[in-house]
Amino acid sequence: MHIKRLLLPIKGQRVDQDTLRFASNLVRHEHGSICLLYVIEVPRQYPIDAELPSEVAKCEEVLKSAQEFMKSQKVKVETEMLQARDAGPAIVQEAQERGVDAMLLGLTYKRRHDSLTLGGVTPYIIEHALCPVLVYREAKPDEAAPKSRETATSGAESRR
Repeated sequence: MHIKRLLLPIKGQRVDQDTLRFASNLVRHEHGSICLLYVIEVPRQYPIDAELPSEVAKCEEVLKSAQEFMKSQKVKVETEMLQARDAGPAIVQEAQERGVDAMLLGLTYKRRHDSLTLGGVTPYIIEHALCPVLVYREAKPDEAAPKSRETATSGAESRR
């Protein structure tokens, strides 16, 4: 698969750094470019073009940091901020308008009711996107480490 134009939605989550690295590797050998997209979801009680200064500030910070990383990787990058009611349709529409070769979604590892959850945006994009969609799920957190620390601590306390 040759990817010259990749859309990468980001949100300032812990998985973003991994997806940024992965994305840069995907397009670098093709001398491609990446569009970093941040979608601010506007609550329905506000107009779609409402001023949301704290959200815009977070968006600008996230995009600036990601853009700097991509430039350090010598990858061509564009950034885009959108305000929308729902992120999924906005991301799909942006991919269509830009004519990207693929989309890369970063997925944090979350469990709900003992099963992995994809949230609401990822399934929507997978179902409706016209381009290929790659999903990068972060590694499963090591659940044994905290328990073993607790055991070691309580064991140390009981020996005192």
